[in-house]
Amino acid sequence: MSKTAILIGYGGMGKRYFQALKKLRFKIIAICDKKVDTLSSVLPKNILLEKNFQKLLNFNADLLCVASNTKSRLDILSRFCKYGKIKRIITEKPLSTSYKNCLKIQSIAKKNKIRLLVNTHRSYSPNFLYLKSLFNKHQEKPTKIFINSPSAGLGNMGSTFFDLGLFFFNQEPKKIFGIIDKTGTINPRGKEYKDPGGYGTIIFDNDKKLFFDLSENTGLPYTITIRSKNLEITLDEINNNFVLKQRPKKMKKKPLYFYVFKPKITKLKIKHKFNVYKMTCFTIMELFKKNFSYENLDNAVTVMECIIATHISSKKNKIISLPLNKKFHNTNINFA
Repeated sequence: MSKTAILIGYGGMGKRYFQALKKLRFKIIAICDKKVDTLSSVLPKNILLEKNFQKLLNFNADLLCVASNTKSRLDILSRFCKYGKIKRIITEKPLSTSYKNCLKIQSIAKKNKIRLLVNTHRSYSPNFLYLKSLFNKHQEKPTKIFINSPSAGLGNMGSTFFDLGLFFFNQEPKKIFGIIDKTGTINPRGKEYKDPGGYGTIIFDNDKKLFFDLSENTGLPYTITIRSKNLEITLDEINNNFVLKQRPKKMKKKPLYFYVFKPKITKLKIKHKFNVYKMTCFTIMELFKKNFSYENLDNAVTVMECIIATHISSKKNKIISLPLNKKFHNTNINFA
């Protein structure tokens, strides 16, 4: 018997979940969206269409997918965790519009023993697990991550990139300095949403750093570079181009300021091509494993702490220490 799912939100992200659920052979029993009247002609007739998500609280399904806008997630997730029958939930990133709200969702999910995952998916991707294993294989620890991306907002793509810092460094961030774009470009999802790009540095222990540039000064595909003392992996994920550079063995005996040499360059054979539907499947499948961890949820809360700290840093023009001061917990940004 196939597993069942309910989907809340059928915009661009909701359609991604719809395709991912079909790929995993879930039976979608209900979809909630404000525009269900226009969807009835394009969706299968056996799917219940509903405008009010609260009418679905008593539905029993194997999975709930929340792909509505970020502002709505606190109410939806809180109610389903407290009063719903569904015990497994996947939600889009970022988790909420403020750090305070993220802490609320985290607490409610754990208290009610709900398996809640945020779809940052790269920490479950065979490609990124493979990259992490390469560093371990060479007995190397990543020390620097460089992100160069067109601006898709700190809430949107910042969630993805900041999560990668936690994934590769296995540490909590300690300090942040950031600058927010002041271009005032209208968010493509609607002028009511405020999610500017920006650039800065997240500082971890042992001199580990994540440098990010999500400014509105480039439109090229994003690139990610992860460096240790003797290795560098650069990836253009969208175009499936992963490259490993290695310091020759003889150079490893020399101090690191000996850097004039030709590194060994290898194009890595990746585990899967870039596919947003397939990558969403990785997170969904994690919810059904025997052993479940709240690490993903905890990281999503930390990621929001980093996003809010970046905005505060820009406003005050100074380095912000973490954990985030309580006076900033309620800083609210209307991410899409």
